[in-house]
Amino acid sequence: MVAAPTAPPVAPPLVLVPAEVARAALVATLIAPTLNHALDSGLALARKATPLPLDAAAVREMAFSQLGIPSDLAAQLDLGAPVSGAVVGFGHDEPVRAAFSFPLKPGTDAGRFLAAIGTVVERRGPVWIIDSRSSGRGWFLPAGNAVVFADSEAGLVQAGTLALEARRSPSKDDVSVVIYPEGLARAMGTDVKTASERLLTEIESRSAATGNKLGPEGREQLRDLLAYAPDLATVEIALDLNADKGVTLLARLRAKPASKLEAASRIVAPAPIDPLLVGKDDAGIVVSSAYGERALAQLRRERARLPAATDKGANKGAVAAGNLLDALTGGLTGTLSMVGRLSPELSMEMVYPIKDGAAATKIQTALQATDRAALTALVSAQTTGSGIDTKVLRAQKESAGKLRAVHWTVSFAVPGDTMGVMKKLMGKGGLDIYGAIIAGAAGDKLVFTAGPGAKARLVAMGSGKAPAKETAKQEAKDASAAKGAKQTKELMTGGLAEAMALSGGRTLYYYVDLRQGLAVAKAFGGGQADPRLQLVLGLLKTPVPILGGATGDATGRQLTLDLTVPPSCIAGIGGLFGAMMGAGGPPAGAMR
Repeated sequence: MVAAPTAPPVAPPLVLVPAEVARAALVATLIAPTLNHALDSGLALARKATPLPLDAAAVREMAFSQLGIPSDLAAQLDLGAPVSGAVVGFGHDEPVRAAFSFPLKPGTDAGRFLAAIGTVVERRGPVWIIDSRSSGRGWFLPAGNAVVFADSEAGLVQAGTLALEARRSPSKDDVSVVIYPEGLARAMGTDVKTASERLLTEIESRSAATGNKLGPEGREQLRDLLAYAPDLATVEIALDLNADKGVTLLARLRAKPASKLEAASRIVAPAPIDPLLVGKDDAGIVVSSAYGERALAQLRRERARLPAATDKGANKGAVAAGNLLDALTGGLTGTLSMVGRLSPELSMEMVYPIKDGAAATKIQTALQATDRAALTALVSAQTTGSGIDTKVLRAQKESAGKLRAVHWTVSFAVPGDTMGVMKKLMGKGGLDIYGAIIAGAAGDKLVFTAGPGAKARLVAMGSGKAPAKETAKQEAKDASAAKGAKQTKELMTGGLAEAMALSGGRTLYYYVDLRQGLAVAKAFGGGQADPRLQLVLGLLKTPVPILGGATGDATGRQLTLDLTVPPSCIAGIGGLFGAMMGAGGPPAGAMR
């Protein structure tokens, strides 16, 4: 009698690594508190950009279809509950592994749901191993109203408990990913400091290979920023969708106690736009900063590259440049405000508050003594070694209304600039810069204006009046610099009022009208303007801004960086589409 075949042994149940053990290898966590909220907010924003009807149910079904999730399974998911995930890395040449969780609606039979995903290959205790046509093999573990899954057994075992734990993490964002720098570095077989140094070396080598070698100041600024990396406890990347505020991408840098980053995070002073700039009505780019010490540290680094006045054989121009930097580092507060534009050429106004009257006198004396040799030495201290060819064409004292001003003209050339971008941006004759000290009830301020009409703008600021409109002669010069520039300029009005309203108390703030980039692209095209750009610029009548900056925390716990696309930007793009559709689409041959 033949004995019956022995049944294969039953595989033992899979046991997940406890959270307190797995947490030591944590690389990142993810939480999306409610996909329904994200979808509703996203649709509300999308409706500002397109006149097309957008149905939430249809968009939801399309999204699940793109993910390969059948509609009958999608209907059983609870989109009002959290979706979460975790990534771990134990190092020792082991790959990082991830697990995720998704919620089921209350009352859903988890067993039937999992069986419908695909072919059940095996059961390991409560773990289901399933092959599906769309996603291949997966490991699934029901846990209450949630299911944890991974694309490998090791992923589920090592990261599963942390994925469930992440579901309970409070989050006010639509999507939040928290990265643990030390865990990430350890998983890659290194540490944060070493990884930062490698990144710096890689950036320098790549810049050199493309002919845009970093200069000494660029290298020092990059090194200074990367020096904060070891101070990071976590980095949280978050996405917020809000019908009233727009789309915001955030980076929350949480600092280790008693670190350099903690000290930087404690800076919470807002950076308002200086009143001297408020009269501008054509702001395409706005920048303000209250990080005074960082600006002064940059000036000190530049000063260190110049000889001291007591050095034997020191060049007189270099000594005068050093005297100016000494006066600036000793007399400026370090805060600044800037309003600028890129079309038809680069132009801007910059305001630097001065500490007191005595400091203003020293800066004025040093500024007036900055001749061509001194300015050459000053510029060389910033650009030597970067590959940028800089020439000082003019450095002279000049009156600007009632102001004792200086007038500088500088040209820049970048290696490999075959299109002549710098010349088109700054003008064939170089960039004109005017500088003077303007006294006022709010204190003395060092003001620089640059680009076409710089002198008239400085005079207007010094007289306390709104900057004068450009003369016909100046407009003709602008038009010769970029064909059609006058028409483009007329489209570039507005922006500053909105920029001021949206600054939000940030310590570093920037606002950029995206039409500036389109206008520059049009100017750089040369010859006949691209009809597609011509069409777009003709339809965009109001600013299309993006904005953001940095905001500290008085406790020093975190520094928040943000990039925001406000509703006005989305509405501007929507207006473009609406105008095109209302006109029956673009002209023949304009867009294909």
